[in-house]
Amino acid sequence: MLDLPGFTKFEVTGAGAPAWLDHMVAGVVPRPGRTALNYFLNDKGGIVTEMTLTNLDGGRYWLISAAAGERHDEHWLREHLPADGSVRIDNISARYGSLIVVGPKSRELLAHLTRADLSNEAFPWLSVRTIDIGYTKAIALRVNYVGELGWELHVPVEHVLSVYDLVWAAGEPLGIADYGLYAMDSLRLEKCYRAWKGDLTTEYTPFMASLDRFVKLDKPGGFIGQAALQREAAVGPRERFVPLIVDATDADAAAVSIVYDGDTQVGLATSGGYGYRLRQSIALAYLRADLAVPGKELEIEILGERRRAVVGREPLYDPDNLRLKG
Repeated sequence: MLDLPGFTKFEVTGAGAPAWLDHMVAGVVPRPGRTALNYFLNDKGGIVTEMTLTNLDGGRYWLISAAAGERHDEHWLREHLPADGSVRIDNISARYGSLIVVGPKSRELLAHLTRADLSNEAFPWLSVRTIDIGYTKAIALRVNYVGELGWELHVPVEHVLSVYDLVWAAGEPLGIADYGLYAMDSLRLEKCYRAWKGDLTTEYTPFMASLDRFVKLDKPGGFIGQAALQREAAVGPRERFVPLIVDATDADAAAVSIVYDGDTQVGLATSGGYGYRLRQSIALAYLRADLAVPGKELEIEILGERRRAVVGREPLYDPDNLRLKG
């Protein structure tokens, strides 16, 4: 379990909300009861921010992003609000805390605490339900940043401690443990999950970031940055985001480590670390597009020394997402 109080959370409502959100994101606005990762772009197609967009009951949408992005993201959203008042944004970041409960026994654990049906049929991956837990209700999202079966429990902040205690007590017979942000970072590297303002910035488009599947390029209503992405799609991106498996020794690749093909600089790492499930050193990097081929052998500079690095196929861990969907 991870106590993660810092998520940025916005609630979007109003008659114009569905159309406005559709124009704001490059992907698809999820149907009721579902959640989807989405990307907000600038006019040049650069990635402004990444948010999970969740369609709640009653015409409410939740947008969840990084804690560090609260002011940045709120400014971007409000700057693009329609002038007719048909869309309202409420910053609810301070009203809800978040407990992340993950692992192969997370369904078994939560089943002791709620009457909600947590089965795959009733509560599939990338869905949202409001569930009873203790003396409160949690907005539960079946999604996480570590690549295992699990849920995000968004709980009114005054009930976070009591829910934490309930989860811990139910989990003790199952071997529950706390985990922190360093562990989360290691786990997300194995899944090749991008980090905002590290792996994702306005310097990169979704196509450069190998996020093609999150772009609905032919969206009828259009979206910010659509024309720029259509031009890029016609010629192909100059760089592609790839995972690298690194023959590191006593240090992993840091952000901005240079990637080489022979004596030619061909890419730049944006994050790196050790994957304890895979027992391998990992770097996530932007690479010259023609070299972004699984199995391609390159080198990456770590503390002044070049180490062998092989392009992998993402995600490196559980490539079919069987654990997430279990």
